[in-house]
Amino acid sequence: MKSFLKPPLEQRNGYKDPKRLAAIHKLECLACKKIRVIQIHATEAHHLIGYGIGKKASDIFSIPLCSLHHARGNRGQAVHETPLKEWESVYGSQEELLELTNKMLENL
Repeated sequence: MKSFLKPPLEQRNGYKDPKRLAAIHKLECLACKKIRVIQIHATEAHHLIGYGIGKKASDIFSIPLCSLHHARGNRGQAVHETPLKEWESVYGSQEELLELTNKMLENL
């Protein structure tokens, strides 16, 4: 099994994986799933915060979030509009969500 949590050095910091991103766009929003609401916004790929070391994180560090929970939501809903610890206290840690995403992708 390929580990997405510890990619080779050449796959870090801005590594592009179009197949992974295409698959992520087909998955349901993990935040909507967590709070048991019907997803009404399109799924986007959220690149984990803090994994890019000055750049956008590798596509390997991406999870499915709807646009409401990714960037367009009200304070407290969107990961990019809410303090990360606060967001994670409601929806789960980025690492837990990444692990779940990887399991979901393995089952596609």
